[in-house]
Amino acid sequence: MQFWNVSKSHHAYVKMSAPTMCKFLSILKFSVLVAILSVINNAIFAGSVDFHDYFLCRKCGHEIVQVSEMVNIPSKLAMRQRNDTFRPKRGVLIQLFKNPHGVLYEVVTSKTASVLRASKETGGDTWWPGFNWIILGCPQCRQHIGWEYIPQDKTDKEQTSFYGLVLGNLLYENDADNLIVLPKSYNS
Repeated sequence: MQFWNVSKSHHAYVKMSAPTMCKFLSILKFSVLVAILSVINNAIFAGSVDFHDYFLCRKCGHEIVQVSEMVNIPSKLAMRQRNDTFRPKRGVLIQLFKNPHGVLYEVVTSKTASVLRASKETGGDTWWPGFNWIILGCPQCRQHIGWEYIPQDKTDKEQTSFYGLVLGNLLYENDADNLIVLPKSYNS
């Protein structure tokens, strides 16, 4: 069977064999499918106005804090400071602290967090002078998540409470997808 194709640039007819036409149609179908999937993908993500990136509890996956709630509250007692980007937030301050027992913690700070208070308010050995702290745990699995910092001077309206969260006990939601492994029984 012979097929005819019109070449617009030369206004001539080109003869195509059946296998060539099948290959051409397969490529055309694939190209249309890719274009449709691209449009659907863009529509889904463009319409996801309420989509939020989270830091999760590394142990159980509970949503602890939205990345948009991160705030930079520097401490002069930090051993080291660096900035990192967690989509969509750039310049998230990560500070390194050492507790009195010599344990090192990388800490990020936020305005809010879904956590459980696991101790009473304490004022000693604070990393933020002028603030007391409370130990925080994950409300689902009780894993240590960080500390809530509360102003010691309750009358000072400029100081507000914030959360110091242990980065090593959190998992950035976008990184979690890379950790999921298909069981070997599903591999072909």
